[in-house]
Amino acid sequence: MTTPTVRSPGAAQLAARHELGRLEGEFGPKRLGKLLFVLYLNMIVTFAAFFLIPGLLCYWWMRRFPNFSRKQAAKRLYLFEHGMIVQPRFGDGMTAFRWDSVKIYQDITQLIVNGVPTPAKYVYSVVAPHSGGAEITEFYESPESWGPWMQEAVLRAQGQAVLEAVLEGGKTDFGALSVSRTGVSSTGNGRLPWSEVQGIEVGGGSVRILKSGTAGPWCTVPVSGVANLHVFLAVAGRLHRP
Repeated sequence: MTTPTVRSPGAAQLAARHELGRLEGEFGPKRLGKLLFVLYLNMIVTFAAFFLIPGLLCYWWMRRFPNFSRKQAAKRLYLFEHGMIVQPRFGDGMTAFRWDSVKIYQDITQLIVNGVPTPAKYVYSVVAPHSGGAEITEFYESPESWGPWMQEAVLRAQGQAVLEAVLEGGKTDFGALSVSRTGVSSTGNGRLPWSEVQGIEVGGGSVRILKSGTAGPWCTVPVSGVANLHVFLAVAGRLHRP
């Protein structure tokens, strides 16, 4: 079995500098399907033939897709044992993040138009001390794979340390929610003791904290407002004793 290697010298050097370890996954930009590619190509040709300026603008807009730009096609999302490297959809450069220090906010939306679901939109906002931030979207292929992969990698790197810190009396902030040894807190709702927590549900783009003895949820916050969702769920699950 061969070990995957980073083909980009710049990414390899960045990974070594941040001690990201073994490469575990690589994702390239999602290309347009044949039908869309032909449609967009015909648009460029038609505009260019009859309207020069609109044709040039149309071609400039199309260059955001890897089918029409070698530069875009060469971009990659690299997932390593201890972190990741991402190249932005717009702009140049690449940024490295370590799983043990990163915060990830996920926002997955899908509209239903006339009863037909549209393609899902994936936005993972990543921030870390001294590394700035990045936004990773469905620009990269297979977001349904690399999204959970990143969340689970953060859980492995941070979960135990966060749990231990909370059990020792600390409080950990997860954005719109925070947890302590005594309970879960929500912005605008105060603190709910673990003894009064009936359950925690995730669905429909929201996290719901249920309170014992009440019909509705004690609080509802968007998933996009919870940092490191899998870490929050794992730690809250250990502290919550139904």
